[in-house]
Order: sequence, then C-alpha cells, then structure tokens
Amino acid sequence: MEFVANLSILLRGTVDEKLQWTFSLYDINGDGCITKEEMKEIVTAIYELMGKVPEGCEEEQAIKDKVERLFEKMDRNCDGKITLDEFIECCTKDESIRRSIAVFDTIF
Repeated sequence: MEFVANLSILLRGTVDEKLQWTFSLYDINGDGCITKEEMKEIVTAIYELMGKVPEGCEEEQAIKDKVERLFEKMDRNCDGKITLDEFIECCTKDESIRRSIAVFDTIF
C-alpha cells in the first residue's frame, strides 16, 4: 500500500508533494532535516545504482565534493543541515530540478 501511495505522489502529485517525498528519502532518520552524512549515504547509493561504485579515494572525494556543493546551495542559514523549507525553496528555483520532476508528469 505504501508503495502505491508513493508511486501516486510521483506520478500525480503536485511539485511540492514530489519535493516533500524526495526530501523524506534524504531525511533517513526522519528528524525533519538532512545532514551531510545522510546526503552522503543517498548520493553514494545513487552512484551505486548508476554503476559507479565509489570504492577508491577519488570516488569518495567526488561524493564529498558533491555533498559540499549541494549544501552550499541548499543550506541557506549555514547550520550544517537542510530543512524541508530550504530544500523546497532551492529545488523550486533550480530549473534543472524542476525539469527532472516534470518528467514524471508525462509517464502515464
């Protein structure tokens, strides 16, 4: 049932609903904010899904650099964590993210 509900959000939800759902994926412990460690875990998992297994120092550094760039962009108050509001604000202002989310609108 949860899978169907999440799929429904992805396919038929508003942009805010899709962003809230995406935020919840990154907020691994469910405390309402994303830490650098949580972001690193998700970015690493994405690299693995894409077949780019981060094993060496070079790959690990690439992930750390990616996380740092994301935090520079999203962590507006520089407190070391990204809130839902910061996440949504940044994502709605970023054209490439908006296009990525809109892809799901044309699947079915």
